[in-house]
Amino acid sequence: MLFENLLFTSCLLPGMNKFRENKTFVEIIPQTGETILFFCIDDNSKGHSNCGNCGLRNLLWGKQEGQPVCDLLVFYAKEDRRVLCFVELKDNKKDLHHGTDQVINTCNTLKRKLKVAKNHVLQAFLIGHHGSAPTRHEADQKKLRKEFKDNYIYNAKTGDFAKFLRGECLPLNNRKRKDKKKKNRIITF
Repeated sequence: MLFENLLFTSCLLPGMNKFRENKTFVEIIPQTGETILFFCIDDNSKGHSNCGNCGLRNLLWGKQEGQPVCDLLVFYAKEDRRVLCFVELKDNKKDLHHGTDQVINTCNTLKRKLKVAKNHVLQAFLIGHHGSAPTRHEADQKKLRKEFKDNYIYNAKTGDFAKFLRGECLPLNNRKRKDKKKKNRIITF
C-alpha cells in the first residue's frame, strides 16, 4: 500500500533529477544503468507544486498532527545497489537540528510500513544553504549515526549528493584529514 501510494500519486516527481527548496537544492544527473526516482513527501514543501498533494503524511500518521517529515525521498538503483535516501533541505544551517528529527522520524515510520531488505541501504542527506555551523552538530550526528550507521551526511554541500547516492564517497563526517600538522587542513574523499 505504501509503495503504491508513492508511485501512483503526486509524491512521484517523474523525470526530475533536481529538487529545490527555496535557495537549497540537490541534483543528480543519471548515468547509464541508473534508476533514480524523486518523491516529494512533505505536504508543506515548496520544492514542487505537487508536494502538497502527496498524502503520505496522512498515510503514515493518520490525523495525528505534529509529526516531522523530511522533504524528499530519493530511490536510487544500479545493478545490485538499492538506496532509499531521506533528504532534508534547509535555507539556514542552524535549522539542521530540526532536519535531523525530520529524517529520523520519517525513516523510522517508513521502516514499520515497508519491508526493507538487509542489502538495501538507508541514507540521510541534510543540507543547509547558509548560516553558521549548527550548534548541536555532535548531538545530531550521534542521533543520525544511531539510525543510519555511517550512511548519512550532515551539513552537506550540493555537489556531494550524487557521489553519496552512488556510494563513491564517504560521508562528510567520516572523511579523514589528509595532513593533521598543517594549519589549513584539507578534507579528502
